[in-house]
Amino acid sequence: MSKTGDVAIVGVSGLIGETLLNVLDEHEFAFGRIHLLDTEDRAGGRPMLKGQSQRVEVLERFDFAQVAVVLFADAELATGWAAQAVKAGCLVVDACGAFRGEADVPLVVAEVNPQALQSVRPRGMVSCPDAQVVQTLVALQPLVAEAGLQSVTLATYQSMSTVGSDEVEALALQTGRLLNGQPAEKGAFDKQAAFNLIPRIGELDDSGNSAVETQLADDVRRILQLPQLPVSVTCVLVPTFFGSAQVMQIRTGEALPAKRAATLLRKAPGVKLLDRASAGGYPTPVADATGTDQVWVGRLRQDSLDPVSISMWLVSDNLRKGVALNALAVADLLIKDHL
Repeated sequence: MSKTGDVAIVGVSGLIGETLLNVLDEHEFAFGRIHLLDTEDRAGGRPMLKGQSQRVEVLERFDFAQVAVVLFADAELATGWAAQAVKAGCLVVDACGAFRGEADVPLVVAEVNPQALQSVRPRGMVSCPDAQVVQTLVALQPLVAEAGLQSVTLATYQSMSTVGSDEVEALALQTGRLLNGQPAEKGAFDKQAAFNLIPRIGELDDSGNSAVETQLADDVRRILQLPQLPVSVTCVLVPTFFGSAQVMQIRTGEALPAKRAATLLRKAPGVKLLDRASAGGYPTPVADATGTDQVWVGRLRQDSLDPVSISMWLVSDNLRKGVALNALAVADLLIKDHL
């Protein structure tokens, strides 16, 4: 099969699928023909791609043998159809994390551990981690490579789109009602989300951690290949629709001055440093990260009492950088190096 293999994208009608198409429209990848697929009740639309309208084909009638790589943008569809794609000889990119907990499916951030793609077979699948993991590791990797790592403490400030479309709609409804003097309806939330902060995403286990927090910590350890690394995570839902922010504190293996850390981050792929003492010299999810391809870093500083402790502020477009770009970059690497 040609290295410039054809690609299918399954589940193009959701938030992830729509973002994948937007990124595809703006970037060049080593893809041949691109097939857009969705279930029969959602197929038939004609989104624009590279200046031309392209019909969304019916998933149930598609022959996967036509393509080299299949990207799944919907977890339910991935669970139901990925095995069939592999059986037809395709490599599968799980962009929605449906298989990220399976040990024989490599978990990959394109800028951090592309070497893990060498184990894509025999299973024939590669999974992409959550956008929070991508954001964390893209900024963390260059510092770890320089100075090692003892621990990570992370607080995430996540928009509604990091959770799902139901939460996006519920926030819009609550906001509209409150601005019109009406009481907020909880909708998808336990408490009012509009103009508020929710310090828990999902149910808690016996240790007080949510599944989202535990998964984030486990994925960071797995991708860095540091199974005993102490990682503490607190996930907070904030009243914004898109974008993601984090406060990350790391303890490195040896002292890493803030100026040296800044130099490493400026050179790192996928990172944009905005860290000035002047007004506005820091990035925000809405004003800076939305619609961009980088993880933005600001408020970079070294603890005056602990020379191996560094703190930073991270923001990114969660759907674009954290999901779509990573999945497409992984598919690109598969076509170039692993067909």
